[in-house]
Amino acid sequence: MLRMAFTLEHTSTAQDVDYTLRLTTDEDGNTAVELTGVDAEGTRVAEGSLTLPPGGAAPCARLLTQSLTALSGLRSPRSRKPPTSGNANQRWTAESDAALREAWLSHPPTDPAPEVIRQLASEHERSPAAIRARLARISCDPDVVGRLLNETTAGLVGRGAVPAAAG
Repeated sequence: MLRMAFTLEHTSTAQDVDYTLRLTTDEDGNTAVELTGVDAEGTRVAEGSLTLPPGGAAPCARLLTQSLTALSGLRSPRSRKPPTSGNANQRWTAESDAALREAWLSHPPTDPAPEVIRQLASEHERSPAAIRARLARISCDPDVVGRLLNETTAGLVGRGAVPAAAG
């Protein structure tokens, strides 16, 4: 069986680190694997090498894939439960509804709704999705800051569980 020597190099960037993987195979079928990682300041932050016998690349690749996938799952921000807001899963009270309604109506309609919703979420220790949903339930238009829903739009967005506060 005739074998050829070759070199394969692949580069990738992740989290401001440039990784280079170099695979070199000789005529006997041995494969040398070298990995380096250099950060934005030019500091080498990752390095390693291994030599594989003929036919060893595929099983080693499977092993490395499984191991690194498992390791990244342990450290991945996606694998952690997202932080919850202080009042998450707490019932809305009449007082908290009134405070939210008053805060929403105090902003001019020229303020961007997503920004105001994020601000109110922080103030009320709720998620932006919870604030947006609650606005509609207390007769506020979640798309236009400072505006109440009319009967037609209230029906479309699902108002009804909380009576509208006296305005």
